[in-house]
Amino acid sequence: MSSKLDKDLPMRTAASRHLTREFLPAMGAYAVVLLAATFALRHFDMPALRATLALLPLLPLLPLLPLLPLLPLLPLLPLLPIGFAARAMLRYVRACDELQRRIELEGMGLGALLLCLGSFSLGLLARADVLDVDGIVVLIWIMPIYVLLYGACKSVAARRYR
Repeated sequence: MSSKLDKDLPMRTAASRHLTREFLPAMGAYAVVLLAATFALRHFDMPALRATLALLPLLPLLPLLPLLPLLPLLPLLPLLPIGFAARAMLRYVRACDELQRRIELEGMGLGALLLCLGSFSLGLLARADVLDVDGIVVLIWIMPIYVLLYGACKSVAARRYR
């Protein structure tokens, strides 16, 4: 016997279950890596100590010491799980039926358009000295804001096709 709530919820497709299996672990890994990297960068000011702490888990990989010049790329480590999340999302869109794919792509496109308009407006206001904007903060917040805009725009697109 199913409840009224079960009837109102959309059926989870195989594609959405697959997305959940790939996306959630990638985002969990991203959160852990980002928190660890942020903690290390905030609490250790000496570059040599930072490098040592970063390399401790890599002791078994000592033969790879010639790669030490790549250490400045360590802050880019959170991009790895984000890449897995992006791959999961792309695979999900490809596995969707035509209507769901259209809803997803409309959400992504409209979210990207709103983000571009917002960031361009912010840049114009900063250029005119109306706002004092820290570029690093703006760059870091682009992706989370896009994800929020995508979710909101996807909801609007889904409502249009009911």
